[in-house]
Amino acid sequence: MIQETSRLVFEEVKYNLGDKQKVVYNALKCLKTANNQMIGRKLGWQINSVTPRVKELREKKLVGVAFQGPDLNTGRKTIYWKTTI
Repeated sequence: MIQETSRLVFEEVKYNLGDKQKVVYNALKCLKTANNQMIGRKLGWQINSVTPRVKELREKKLVGVAFQGPDLNTGRKTIYWKTTI
């Protein structure tokens, strides 16, 4: 359950998000936790379009680290993200 204060903060911040930032945020919200590759696959985007948007969302404190672990396809260590609000 989202605290009322968190919801109000998000309502204020979301108006300052670009279109692509909103799309990435909503995709991650839907996926719950995902790495950049997974977000890209969901959106049909290349990873080089996803990574900068995730960074921007992290700087706005809307996305944070969920955990680090192996990528399900490559086995390489990766960061899985989650929304914070």
